[in-house]
Amino acid sequence: MKKMKFLINMGMIGCMLTLGSCEKQVFEEPFANLSPADAFSSPERIAKAATGMYDQLQNAEFFGGRILIYADIRGIDAGVPSYFGPMSQFTGLLSDNNTVSISWRDAYRTIYEVNNFMKGLEANPGKVSAEQTAQYIGEAKFIRSLCYFYLVNMWAQPYKFTAGATHPGVPLILTVADDPFASSNQVPRNTVAEVYNQMEADLLDAEAKLAYPAGQVREFADVARATKGAAQGLLMRLYLYKGDYQKALDYSNKLITSGKYALNTDGPTTAFRTYTTNESIFSVAHNGADNPNTNNALGQHYAPDKRGDIPISPDYVALMGATDKRRTELVRTYAPTPGTVWTTKYTSISDWVPVLRYSEVLLTKAEALANLSTAVDANAIALINEVRTRSTATPVAPLTKQALIDAVLLERRIELAFEGQGELDFLRTGRGIPAHSTVNAQPYGSDLVVLPIPKYDTDQNPNLQQNHGY
Repeated sequence: MKKMKFLINMGMIGCMLTLGSCEKQVFEEPFANLSPADAFSSPERIAKAATGMYDQLQNAEFFGGRILIYADIRGIDAGVPSYFGPMSQFTGLLSDNNTVSISWRDAYRTIYEVNNFMKGLEANPGKVSAEQTAQYIGEAKFIRSLCYFYLVNMWAQPYKFTAGATHPGVPLILTVADDPFASSNQVPRNTVAEVYNQMEADLLDAEAKLAYPAGQVREFADVARATKGAAQGLLMRLYLYKGDYQKALDYSNKLITSGKYALNTDGPTTAFRTYTTNESIFSVAHNGADNPNTNNALGQHYAPDKRGDIPISPDYVALMGATDKRRTELVRTYAPTPGTVWTTKYTSISDWVPVLRYSEVLLTKAEALANLSTAVDANAIALINEVRTRSTATPVAPLTKQALIDAVLLERRIELAFEGQGELDFLRTGRGIPAHSTVNAQPYGSDLVVLPIPKYDTDQNPNLQQNHGY
């Protein structure tokens, strides 16, 4: 267990040393100004302290939506927005880039919040029931794993880049140091395998400790807080990214047979307007008063009648047939920008950030079956077409195993566009990023497909190895 590395500047410590946040919240505001002993002195205060983890997950520069944007604008379907500087261009991105630095910082701020919460809970046994304690720990470990999933996949080469994933990942910070300035905080990067192993261990524990949503009608907390289904969904994705297709299949089946989740039959738009349908497994919640603001919200960046920083590629639109509702309902033009197309998945600053949806479960099962089978798997085709039929798209009928794999990857590209998997789906499958718009192709293994470790941190910590090429 490594101690907390000093990853933040002094201006943030005031907010981070408490279990709350300095902002308004979707969740009831925790006790931001209480000492740790007071914050864990009663079940009510512990409950409020627990919401601080979710409040921190809402931060504007990471899971308020920005990390999803970065994964997508480094893919090929979200256009090449100038607003984010060289982020989408690959070349010209330097280790002192502020956009990269603050996203890295806010990821570790969230991890700090989680570690601090678990430390406080452990130091105050018996204040809540064993069952409630288990739930809180499960939620904490899910949030920590979610942060590490994007850290290791954005700041390190994909799992299969080396045999055994022995290449550098990111620092695993699992405890809170009493002295943030101690030299012991200068920790090195763990390997990608070590990060994945930690995420797996955390998520398996979360799966065991958490419960599925109680009823068929979703409540706020069934989607906005971690559940057994959320832990299983992230495990499913983790195994898919490792190339462990059998376990990816096993976990997709757990979610399918749970009977708790389903596609919205009225079309693909509903999940982006009504956030607590049975299609949504986990999302980061926002509302009108508590959101990433006019500079960071997904709706601000993607909606042309807001900031409109991110148009989408016409090549993406061309992937869909004329009857496909993902084209007719989730793509639009905007009169002031003729010739430009936009997604309508996000339209306001209060849009929730989608992390896991049921369509990903079906497509993960299809991809796992396609790779495990020696021939064309009929069940995999049926799963692809279940997603397509929901959007009134023409069914597909691939005739070879490779054509089936290609079909499911294409369907993921269409269905999960602008949800934070654009670049990552290319890299995890051993593909480079194709040339698009003004961006040159980046072959698989290019130094530039991963983000640089922030210069501030490598300057402060001589043990923190920079990514090659920066």
